[in-house]
Amino acid sequence: MAYEQLEADLKESDSNVLNLTKQLDNANAAQKVAVEALEAANTEKRRLLDEVQSLRENLESSENSRKEAESEVARLMGEKKEMEEKLENAEAKLENTEADFVANFHNTEAYTNFSDYFARVGQ
Repeated sequence: MAYEQLEADLKESDSNVLNLTKQLDNANAAQKVAVEALEAANTEKRRLLDEVQSLRENLESSENSRKEAESEVARLMGEKKEMEEKLENAEAKLENTEADFVANFHNTEAYTNFSDYFARVGQ
């Protein structure tokens, strides 16, 4: 009976070893799947980080372009204001010149010539 008990214990032990081996194989397979999933997740994380970096660079470039455009608009607005002031000054100068010409026309050679001509024709 002791021999039979030992044989039964040995079978039970072999069965336990077989079950533990299967559990270990299953755990190893699950670990392999987990490692593959982790590697895939890390690859996706790297891809997303690269994409974020690219987007940051694009954003920085866009901000620089916007700042340059704003500076150019400010410069052009300054030029516009300067041109408007020059135009106003030129218009005022033209009005003054016209007024001076009209006011002083009788002192010009053209007026004298015209008056002389009119005086001769009118006789």
